[in-house]
Amino acid sequence: MNDGTLKVTPITAALPQAAAKFSITASIDGFPITVEVEGKADALRGMIDRLKTIGATPPVSGKTDQKQNTPTCPVHNTPMKPSRKPGKFYCARKAEDGEYCRETA
Repeated sequence: MNDGTLKVTPITAALPQAAAKFSITASIDGFPITVEVEGKADALRGMIDRLKTIGATPPVSGKTDQKQNTPTCPVHNTPMKPSRKPGKFYCARKAEDGEYCRETA
């Protein structure tokens, strides 16, 4: 029979919303650390602010260091390529005579 009322079963055990998990990598006094935070983005922002307050710094990418330490060819004014010999670099450009540049660092 239809008496005009809705027959809805109440949901009493709603599933809790899954919290996001964040991992923050930083350095404190030169020591690398990883901190894990659960929650919303504001929890992540709060943890970053607290880490900054105690003097933590973000990690430095190895690629950034590599680019900063890469010498420049004095002839072509281009970044030199790393050699097979550790700490050595060479210019991969060709000179006007068709031969490869002989500049090394």
